[in-house]
Amino acid sequence: MDGRLACRPYEPSLDELLSDEMMTPVLRRAGFDPQSFKDMMAETARRVDARERRSERKNPIF
Repeated sequence: MDGRLACRPYEPSLDELLSDEMMTPVLRRAGFDPQSFKDMMAETARRVDARERRSERKNPIF
């Protein structure tokens, strides 16, 4: 079993990760607050999804 799973039997949500006290200085150093980081992650996910949809239209799998 992966050692990480022994500590936490589930994957934490983004909200759980962002509420961790160690994330505050990390986010601050990167120029983010929790909400702006969540917004950036949502925008990145939207762009990845859009790119995948465009790729599927160009190269359809039959």
